Amino acid sequence: MCAYCRPEFWHDAHDFRFFAASKCWPRFSDFSEVLIWINVAAQVIRNLDQWYLAVVYAAGFAAGSFVGMWIESRLAMGHQMVRVISKRETNLANKLWELNYAVVEMEGKTKAGEVDILFVAEKRRNVPKLLRKIYEIDNEAFFTVEDVKQVGLKSRDPSVVWGERVLSDVADWVHLPARSKTKK
Repeated sequence: MCAYCRPEFWHDAHDFRFFAASKCWPRFSDFSEVLIWINVAAQVIRNLDQWYLAVVYAAGFAAGSFVGMWIESRLAMGHQMVRVISKRETNLANKLWELNYAVVEMEGKTKAGEVDILFVAEKRRNVPKLLRKIYEIDNEAFFTVEDVKQVGLKSRDPSVVWGERVLSDVADWVHLPARSKTKK
C-alpha cells in the first residue's frame, strides 16, 4: 500500500491533491472500472436475445467517457508544459518573465531564420490564460501543450524536505523572485 493510501496520512482536504496525484488513485479507478465492466458484460452475454442491452451499454460507456473528460477538464489538476516557438524579434520570453511566468529560453534556427524556443511549466488551470497572453504578444507563435508528471525539484515523497534555499536557487534559475511560505 502506498503511503498516501494509509489512513494516518489523511489530515484535511489539502491532502486530497496528493492522493489524486499519487499512484493509488488510478489503481482504485481501474479496479472499479474493470469490476463494473465484467458485471455489465456478463449481463449482456447472458441476455443475448435482448440486443438493446448491448446498445444501452455502449451508450452508457460513451456518456461516461464524455462526462469523465468534462469533469477532468473542470478539475484541471496537475501541470502542463507549454513549448513555444517564436520569432526572435518578438522577445516573447522577456515579456512572459515580466508577467511572472517561469520561462526557460533556448535559441533555435529554422529555414525562416532565428527563433526562440520557450519552455513554460504552468498549472493546468492557468494554461488557457497563458496561451491567450502568448497570442496577444505574438499571434504567429507556434506552441504545443503536454501533460507533465512532476514539475521542479519537489518530490512526491513526504519525507523529502526542501526549504527556502532550494526555492531561492530555483527562482534564480528561472528569473523569478522566491515565493515566501505563509502559514495558514
